[in-house]
Amino acid sequence: MRTKLLCLASALTLATVAVSAQTVTDPSLTVENAVTAGSLNSPTAMVFLSATDVLVGEKNSGQVRRVIAGAVQAGNVLDLAVANNSERGLLGMVIDPEFATNNHVYIYYTRAASDGGTALDNRVDRFTWSGTALTSQQNLLVLPATSGPNHNGGIITIGPPTVAAAQQKLFVIIGDLNRNNRTENWAAGAAPDDTAAVIRINRDGTIPSGADKGPLYDEGVTAGNPSLQRLYAYGVRNSFGMDFDPQSGDIWDTENGAAQYDEINRVLPGFNSGWENIMGPVSRNNLEGAPSRVQLGATDMYADPVFSWVNTVAPTALHFVRSNGLGAAYNGQMLVGDSNNGRLYKFELNGARDAFVLTGNVADNVFDPTDTLSLIQFGSGFGAVTDIETGPDGYVYVLSLTNGTIYRVRSTVSDVADWQLY
Repeated sequence: MRTKLLCLASALTLATVAVSAQTVTDPSLTVENAVTAGSLNSPTAMVFLSATDVLVGEKNSGQVRRVIAGAVQAGNVLDLAVANNSERGLLGMVIDPEFATNNHVYIYYTRAASDGGTALDNRVDRFTWSGTALTSQQNLLVLPATSGPNHNGGIITIGPPTVAAAQQKLFVIIGDLNRNNRTENWAAGAAPDDTAAVIRINRDGTIPSGADKGPLYDEGVTAGNPSLQRLYAYGVRNSFGMDFDPQSGDIWDTENGAAQYDEINRVLPGFNSGWENIMGPVSRNNLEGAPSRVQLGATDMYADPVFSWVNTVAPTALHFVRSNGLGAAYNGQMLVGDSNNGRLYKFELNGARDAFVLTGNVADNVFDPTDTLSLIQFGSGFGAVTDIETGPDGYVYVLSLTNGTIYRVRSTVSDVADWQLY
């Protein structure tokens, strides 16, 4: 039996992260409550409609709430019937890069049966913002949910931002759902079935083809398997964080380990993250001979994580800062949250944008129990972090599932009057 790390589920049901003052290590920055603490119910995702208008998805209620100038509005703008046990629920949300003309918002959630508890499937639906509500629901992708209830993934994003908005695709990440299929690197397992994967589709739900086809599209056509046609990467145990590097266009994710080794990965087309055989660097796995991996494409695209933690911290949201709002040095750097400790971590990328600039005892790209936390820690006291975004005002917003609030990290030398602060 595989040891499981309870990530969002444990943070929610066991309240493992104590509420404490939110701090950041940079004295030129400060942390503020952007909404009243506890005014949101287990929030998991947020999208900005404007500098002072944000939509927030709630995991357990299945509702999307609207926050205007720091005030959570009464009622909701969408109410989905979700199965919310363990890591199920309303899990991901992203706004269309052409929102100004199409008003589209995309949501990943676990659909519930009429009994309110049985999970029918995980799915990605597209909605249209009317100005007061999310309407015109259109299903784009149906994913499995049975054999969970954890390892659902649920993060969605659109990119890469380095191409024209009309050419950008929808990327969806889902965990292994405790299955032992070929996408989990079981050679004798079932065919790819949209688990343990990063999935790439057009924003209307179709599978990219022709010049836009994915890395395993041709293998999927040969096998008659649409799951393989839309597969971008596989071997993913579970993930609560995914974002595009706005400078290189590469996609990165966080991956939760089992008993050991959480990861940060640079996810290239066709990437095999190694699960279920490998977590952390191959050299740390004590494997005899060559590690067992399933090669779904023409080449084996396995790569060690760019960074990993020996003791699990349950990394969650991953975000590239997209402004100079915290200072020019932060623009383009990566922030990562966790669930187990309420921390934020900061990673500086190298010039090639394919590795981190690390010093001291973390220069080996692995955080061992005796390593120096201050070399990577950016903040603490944030509870179970579920989303990190650069707001239209240039500052960084952090969503906390356990604290039920949004925090804003901003410069102490800047004057911000857009939001009422609490």
